[in-house]
Parts: sequence; C-alpha cells; structure tokens
Amino acid sequence: MKYFSRHSMSLSLVAVALTMLFAFGSCTQDPAVKRFKEAAKNLDKTQHTLVNEFDYWPECGIRVTGSHLASLISLEELQSMLPCPLYVSGPHNAKGWDLENEYTFGYYNPEAIKYLGEVAEKVVSDKAFVKLTKPLVDEYLYRQMHIMMVMYDAMHDAEVMNVGTMNEMLDGIASREEYDDRYENTYDYIFYLTTIYALEDDSYVYTNTGYQFLTFLARRHADGTMDLFYDALKTVFMAYYPDYQYTRGRYEGMFIDYGEGGDYWYFDDSPISEDERLSEDETVSIFRDAVSELDNTTDILGWFNIWPAGDLRITGSHLASLISLRTLNCMLPCDLYVSGPHGVGQWELDSNDDFGHYNPEAIKYLNGMADRVLADKDFVKTTKPLVAEYLQRQMVILLTQYHAMNDKNICPDRKALLADVMNRKGYYYDNGENNAGWNLLHNLRYVDGDFAYSSQYEEWFLYFWGRRETDGTADLFFQGLNKVYSAYFSEFKYTPETWGGYAYE
Repeated sequence: MKYFSRHSMSLSLVAVALTMLFAFGSCTQDPAVKRFKEAAKNLDKTQHTLVNEFDYWPECGIRVTGSHLASLISLEELQSMLPCPLYVSGPHNAKGWDLENEYTFGYYNPEAIKYLGEVAEKVVSDKAFVKLTKPLVDEYLYRQMHIMMVMYDAMHDAEVMNVGTMNEMLDGIASREEYDDRYENTYDYIFYLTTIYALEDDSYVYTNTGYQFLTFLARRHADGTMDLFYDALKTVFMAYYPDYQYTRGRYEGMFIDYGEGGDYWYFDDSPISEDERLSEDETVSIFRDAVSELDNTTDILGWFNIWPAGDLRITGSHLASLISLRTLNCMLPCDLYVSGPHGVGQWELDSNDDFGHYNPEAIKYLNGMADRVLADKDFVKTTKPLVAEYLQRQMVILLTQYHAMNDKNICPDRKALLADVMNRKGYYYDNGENNAGWNLLHNLRYVDGDFAYSSQYEEWFLYFWGRRETDGTADLFFQGLNKVYSAYFSEFKYTPETWGGYAYE
C-alpha cells in the first residue's frame, strides 16, 4: 500500500500553504500580515524547492504545494512571525524541515494554530482583498482546500463514519509502525473514504494524492490540532467560496469494488435529509460544471462503450458519472419519479416489466433550471463544442422523432403509435402496415457515421418517447430538449419533405 510511502509521510509543508491563506488581509499595522499579503500576490511566481520531487504545481498534493509556497516564505521566517514555537516536538528545526523521517513527523503547537486562526478570522473580513486575490486562489489553492474540507466533513458525517471508526482509521495512519495489529482495518477505511467521494477534476489531484490529505488530517488528529486547522481553513475557504456546503448528495460518488464478481458501482439509496437539499444557485452551478466536463465522463454501467455514439442508456451511463441520481433528487423540490423500480440513488435497469414514471412537476422544475443555466451566453459559447461532440446527435434524433410523431402526414395517430411501441417493449421484429413503430423509423432512416441512430438504437429512442407518453411527460421533455438545443444550435429545423430534416446545422 502506498499510504505509508516516504513521499506521503512528511506533510508539514502544508503549514505554509494554510498560513499563507490565513494571512490574506489589509491589517497593515501588523508587519507579519503585510509580509504574507505581499507573498500572496505572488502565488503565480513560486519556485519548486524540493529538488527530488516531481513538480506538477498547481495540480498537486500537499507536499508539492508546500514546496512552492516555501519559496515565498521560509520556515525560518514563518517562525519569526509567530508569538510561540510552531512545533512542540518532531524532527524539524527553526531553519528547515526534515523530510526524510519515514515515521516521525512534527507535532504542531496548538497555541500557534489558534493564533493563525485568529488572524484568519480578522483578515478575510477585507472583502476587497479577497476579491483581488480570488483568481490566484482559484488557480493555485482551491483544489487542495476543497479536498481537505470535504474529507474532514465526511469523516464527521455520522452516516458515513462513526467516531470510533474515524479514530481507529486516523490512529492507524499516524501510527509510527508500518503495520500495527491494533489498526488492521485501517486500509479498508482509507480505501472506503478516498473512493466514495467524487471530487475529481481534470487535474486528478484527488485520485493521485488524496491519501496525502488524509494523512495530514491523521497527523493533526495525533497532535491535537485537527479541529483547529479545520476551523481556520473553513474561515478562509468560506470567505472565498461562500456557497460551499457539505452534503453527501452533492459529493458522494460511485464506489468501485474490485472483487471476484467484477467491478460494480455502489449508490447511496438512503432517504434524503432536508439539509442535503440543494438550492437553485447550487443546482445551476452543478449543471454548468457537468456540461463543462462532458469530455471527462466514465461509463458507470460497464456496457459496450461507444460513447459519444450509442443509445440513451450509454449516454445516461456517462452523464450519471457527472451528476448521480441521488444528486439529481437533492436538486428537486419533489420526487423525480412518482412510481417505478428506481430508488433514491440507484437505478434499477434490469426490470423487464416496469420502468420509472417521471414526476411532471420535477421535469417542469428542471426545465426552469435550464433557463437559468443557459442564460449565461458566455457559458453557452464556451461549452458549445462539448455539447456538439457529446450530445447533439442524441438531441437531433429525439427532436426529429418527436416532430415526426406529431406530423399527421407521417403519423396519423401519435397515441396509437406509442401504444404499439410499448406493447412491443421497444423491439420491432417485423415490418408491415401493422407495425407503426417500424414504419415510422423506416421513413426516418438516418445514419450519421457513428451509428448513434442505426443498429437498433433508433428503436430505443422511440421507446423513450413511448414511456414518456405513458407517464405524461413527453411534451415536457420535448420542451426541455428544444430549449437546450435552440440555445446551442439555434431553432431546430424539422422538414417533413426530407422525412425528418435531421441534418446538423
């Protein structure tokens, strides 16, 4: 296991990272605060001070973060600013850090951390300075602070980990022995906590170095400063990111088990508490973040993966890696489904005789959220290439089929067509005048080069409309799809003379 490697054990450089942030402010009468303020303005001009460490700043863990921040303020200078020693014991001294002790680490002085916390509370009240430095914090320190916040909050979430388990895990990580029988469950706890939360971004900071952050918290648990560090960090983080709110529905991801049965995904299906509900602003932010990550999805169902081509299930499999069913339910003021086999966070996709009946009120609400998401024209412009690559083909197929179902020249009776589709459960084994679904699809032949429509996938798109007709949300879904498509590609053009008008703009 790599959790106890040399590169993950000596994490004391984080003191500089946090202290740099704590000191942001305008209390110019304090020379130390003035010095930190000068350093903070140079976050984009740091140097790597650990010569034997691979430099991937700012997309890095605690150790490399500290390496860079140490080029702005050294440990010796930092100590000179404090009213008491920074450490009460450990291998470090006033002139520098000893980073080669595999099992020995510095024990912070609680009085020093309290002092830094008090400074933090005073200085981040300067809103002008926070606004000025936010672009630098966004680029260089947000990832690390966010991971630390969520890890601490998750460990203190009683539905994730009880106090006894948390203490056993942290004591095991901080143990000076590489393996200690007292903490035989440590690795299981680490694996659980570092994989159940979906904190990934393009930088892979969480995936590659998440254990470093947990090790830091374990050491602070050992020296009695974990809560003090968190309080100070929270003061700073909330000043820069006041919308942050820990909820399992927002952060809990899909847990992979590499067991004998193969890979499978775990979804939290427990009831949603009121404090997990997401505000409209949070919902809009999550949707925008998801659209911006369309090129960074995962096939959570593990089916034949030809994304971004394929049917709606393949599309849904990838989109669910960006916004889980549970998160979606946390966004809504009502249940997403009024009936069917699905749970709060778990889709039931193997039911041959039942399917989820969407709640019309939920779809109306999501359509309203689409208006807010798409109101930002710069966002639409920026994400248009992603939507064109990953979602346009599916929207074209769905919109074309909807218009065709309502075109009396092609489909005299929409309800009869979709009733036939539902009776056949999406499969069309024969053609002929009695097979309304087959005849419609035959008249809408469309191949775009990647087979998103052909190879029976067109049947599943039509089956989607059959199910939406059954639960009474077909027209609502069309309104939402048309809204999104029109925002990105102008008004959808359906031309019956070409049997569907499915050409891309």
